[in-house]
Amino acid sequence: MKLRLTLVSVGKLSDPFIQEGCEFFVERVRRYAPLNLIVVPEEKISSRGKKKYILQQEGERIRGKIRPGVFTVAVDERGKALSSEAFAHSLETWSSSGLKEVAFILGGPYGLEDSLKEKANFRLSLSTMTLTHGLAKMLLLEQIYRAFTILHGKPYHK
Repeated sequence: MKLRLTLVSVGKLSDPFIQEGCEFFVERVRRYAPLNLIVVPEEKISSRGKKKYILQQEGERIRGKIRPGVFTVAVDERGKALSSEAFAHSLETWSSSGLKEVAFILGGPYGLEDSLKEKANFRLSLSTMTLTHGLAKMLLLEQIYRAFTILHGKPYHK
C-alpha cells in the first residue's frame, strides 16, 4: 500500500500514558505506511459562550495544514461506525483507487467545525460514547495499525 497518512489534531496531549500509547501505535503504523502527525494549537480563550468562535479558529488552523486534493476523514461521533475489518477495507479501497494521501482530522474538546465535517470525504465515528481528545487519538492510531495488520494477515487482530 503506497498510501501516505496524515493525522491533524487539535491540542497537545497532557496525559503521559496517552502520549506513550500514541507513540507506541505511531511507531507500528509507520512499519506499513508513512504517517505525518500535525498538531494545531487549541484555542485558548474562555469558552463560555464562545464555542462557535473556538471551532472556527481551530477549523482555520486545520484547513491551513491540509493540502488541496487530499482525501479527508473527519473523526465525528455522528460519522459512520465501522468494524475494524470494514475500516481496513476502506483503507485498502482508498489506496487502490489511486489516492496518494488520506488525512484524518481530529478536533479538540469541542469537536470539529461543521464545515470541516461537511466537506470531509468521509466521516468516521470511533464510538457513540464521548471520548477525551487524547483517548480518541490513541484509539484512532490503534485502529489504523490494526487495519494494516488485517490487510497484511498479521496475528495482531484476532
